[in-house]
Amino acid sequence: MYFRDRSQAGELLASQLLSYRYEQTAVLALSAGGVVVGEQIARRLHCSLSLLVTSRISAPGDPTLVLGTIDQEGDFSYNDMIPAGQMEEYLEDMRGFLEEEKLRRLYDMTGLLGAGGIVERERLQDRHVILATDGVKNGMSIDAALHFLKPIHTERIIAAIPVGPAEVIERVGALVDEMVYLYIPDNFFHVSHYYNDNTPPDPSVLIASINQITSRWT
Repeated sequence: MYFRDRSQAGELLASQLLSYRYEQTAVLALSAGGVVVGEQIARRLHCSLSLLVTSRISAPGDPTLVLGTIDQEGDFSYNDMIPAGQMEEYLEDMRGFLEEEKLRRLYDMTGLLGAGGIVERERLQDRHVILATDGVKNGMSIDAALHFLKPIHTERIIAAIPVGPAEVIERVGALVDEMVYLYIPDNFFHVSHYYNDNTPPDPSVLIASINQITSRWT
């Protein structure tokens, strides 16, 4: 299954989420592509749209070894797919590097979005929160979002995922209250592989989409 673009994927997901229309729902996008997907969901469900910006931190010299994810408020969530004992060893060896990377990534995100980013936990309080992404490879963006939401009370957390590998969809499904997905390929490649149009979204357009979502409700 291939999608024309991320807007089409959002429209298809929105059609499966109509029970949350007018139900104190908020859409939390987890990436730039997730904003495009989430805009279609928020438009159909008449709810707010916000963006949680995160950045993965990998071990020096090994981009495939992801130690964890930092969000725009500086909260760091460790990669829970790494055994605890092994993670302790990594942290002991890389503690100085990790702290420097946290500060650097946080500085970069603050420069892009401004202090505090463009999502506030309080606005998600007591709501159904739909986590919108354009696809998952390992589910770490979902892990980071759940870590971000942990301090507040939410009614339900729903993952809205167009495409991802079976083992990740299954793992994420066990972490959230509801999982809505469109396609699980037999052999997953990478998220962008399943979109015919992979034009990078303009950051200014993304922010406008978030700020003007109520005018686009249908």
